[in-house]
Amino acid sequence: MPYALDGIKVIDVAINYAGPASSTYLVDQGAKVIKVERRIVGDTSRRGGNTPFLKLNSYAFMALNRGKRSITLDITKPEGQEILRDLARDADVLVENFRPGVMERLGIGYDTLSALNPRLVYGSLTAFGAKGPYADRAGFDRLAQGLAGAMYRRDDEGRPLPNGIWVADWGAPMLMAFGVMLALFARERTGRGQRVETSLMQAAIAMQFSQLTAVEDDPTPPRDENPAGYNSYRCADGVYLNIAVYLPHQFKALCRALDLPHLADDPRITDPLRRHELNAEVEPIVTALLATEPARVWEDLLVEADVPCAPIVDRAQVPYEDQVLANEMMVPIEHPVVGRTHIVGTPLRLSETPSVPLKPAPTLGQHTDEILGELGYPPERISELRAAEVI
Repeated sequence: MPYALDGIKVIDVAINYAGPASSTYLVDQGAKVIKVERRIVGDTSRRGGNTPFLKLNSYAFMALNRGKRSITLDITKPEGQEILRDLARDADVLVENFRPGVMERLGIGYDTLSALNPRLVYGSLTAFGAKGPYADRAGFDRLAQGLAGAMYRRDDEGRPLPNGIWVADWGAPMLMAFGVMLALFARERTGRGQRVETSLMQAAIAMQFSQLTAVEDDPTPPRDENPAGYNSYRCADGVYLNIAVYLPHQFKALCRALDLPHLADDPRITDPLRRHELNAEVEPIVTALLATEPARVWEDLLVEADVPCAPIVDRAQVPYEDQVLANEMMVPIEHPVVGRTHIVGTPLRLSETPSVPLKPAPTLGQHTDEILGELGYPPERISELRAAEVI
């Protein structure tokens, strides 16, 4: 059975997290991805959160670069730039995440590579977008979250808090992969590739569709509140249970399950001007009730009543959760350096074109000679490039 991206060749020049993750979504669906890395040190993500045992194979790198081939290449040198142009001549996609103008100054920007290969889809992922006063700034997830309004929560001292996950770093690759697929689809009709752009800031904003909608003439300011029964509750065994009662019929089911019939038909549940009153009344009652029994007791009771709920799982326990494993979201692989490792699986299923079996991330420069050989470079030329510290 063919994979969705069989025959698609991708050059990944990106570094760190968001850029390389963009081509991860492509390699999972059968694309052949060549990862271009710096000599000696490799991608910056190889060292992030590393340990002596892992060497240059950090948790992040192993997750984001599974199934890719690695070539070391100094793209600041003319010979390295020429090799990249050779790689791009018959590639379908190139992904990079440098500041605007960097690739152009190196002679490997969109206009140059598109002239060599008009079918090339060229993905550019930046921190804050290609235009505007922040365009040339370096940026990371936290900065994008702050600029996008995602750090609205405050600690007890009033300090803004980032989200518990990197919404910009992990949202932007999904947007980039989607954009690349759109460009490949359009190429089927036009025969030409195009440039695809997104940024960490745009991803963080896109995660807030409803919160950032602004109706200028609405006299009532938006109220940031959880509906009654839409919260986390500590149970008698110390486990927290999430209850997500959002619709009126769900609130009614919750009240009946908890033997609170006097609240089940409270008209305030559908009154936007008085909903907050009901919230304030219900929350202490539900909190006190759930503290009297273990989480499993309440979960069984609420599931029986069709009340949306689920336990809050410690991150370290997620790889071993039955529901996670049933959906193949944690996959064991054998890494040649660190051994058996569990990585996040492909979060997408197609009925006719399955994702590829996941393979380990490459060691630094593992495929350099192989890739150059495929480009027609003879062994003696490869030796010269290595001696000149180009590869």
